[in-house]
Amino acid sequence: MVGIGIAHISLIFVLSQRHVDSYVPPPVNVSLICHNFHNVIYWNYSEPSLQPQFNVEMTRKYSGAALICSHTSLYHCDVSSFTKVIEEGYRFILTAIVGQNTNSSEISFTYDDTVYTDLMDVQCSLDFPPVNISVVSGQMIKVQFIHPFHIYKHAIIEDEWQDHMEFDYMVVAEDHLKEYSFTCSCEQPHVCEAEIPVDGEMDKHCIKIKGKMNNVHVLAHQNICIDEKHGDSGPSYTALYIVIPVVAMVVIAFIVWLIYRKLTSGSFPQPKMLASVLSHMSSDETLTVISTPQEEVLRLPIGLKDQEWSGGEVMLPNEGSGSSLEVTRGLGLEVKSDFSELSDYDCPHRPVIIPVIEEMSPGDNVTGYKI
Repeated sequence: MVGIGIAHISLIFVLSQRHVDSYVPPPVNVSLICHNFHNVIYWNYSEPSLQPQFNVEMTRKYSGAALICSHTSLYHCDVSSFTKVIEEGYRFILTAIVGQNTNSSEISFTYDDTVYTDLMDVQCSLDFPPVNISVVSGQMIKVQFIHPFHIYKHAIIEDEWQDHMEFDYMVVAEDHLKEYSFTCSCEQPHVCEAEIPVDGEMDKHCIKIKGKMNNVHVLAHQNICIDEKHGDSGPSYTALYIVIPVVAMVVIAFIVWLIYRKLTSGSFPQPKMLASVLSHMSSDETLTVISTPQEEVLRLPIGLKDQEWSGGEVMLPNEGSGSSLEVTRGLGLEVKSDFSELSDYDCPHRPVIIPVIEEMSPGDNVTGYKI
């Protein structure tokens, strides 16, 4: 009897031990980040020493089931590429596997929380596009931003593009906490804009803004402010934008006019001062040529080598006082000490001006000059 009792106790212990060994904890702290159409499931495990593997299976409301992550040892699974249909509900089953034993947890989400109220574990959202605020008048500000469809278009399946063309959004002015609703169509220019009344006595204006695109929440996570007092919206560049093109056009027109004058007249008009200087220089040169009597004196007849011409008389080198040589040197002409070495080409050639009297008609004579 004693032996039978011991055996019975041993059998109970073995069965209990097998039951303990077969228990596998499920994944815990399961969460899903559904943000900007990037969807990732995260979880933890209470007994990592068991070295479990995990399967992530997705079931959809209308499209059936799919195994997304299979036998992974990671503690996360990216499901973005499997959750692109906005008008769908998604449920995920996370299974921990240790040997032949398994245990599971679930999580679900939907983009459109107005249809699938039973899949509300996670609320998906999109970041609101950058918003620009400007002052319109003392009582109005303008809000401008890019239509969200143009930012997230790449993540939306083409069959649903038409459903995302309209964007409904609300703006709350912090001045008086009043909400204003607007609709922006994607068929219009890419920029959505609206004017909001504000308190003109305040130096700073802040707004809250949010909206929905095909029932997907589009949220701004902080207030958007403008620190600019009405009536002092900063320097205005409107006048500068007008003046610069006008000045450029005037400069271009002046250059074109100068080119035209150059092509039509052959030269640019000379300033009065420059014309006076050139005229004076020309007059001096003329006077020098006409009033230099030595040119006739210094011109030597061709072939006369050992003689010197002065005042119409031929003088030998030893005759006279040598004044002709001094005059020649004074005029800057080269004079050789030995006249016998002079040739016809050694003598400088200067023009000789000869007066000529022409009779134009009986009793009408005109005096001219020739060289």
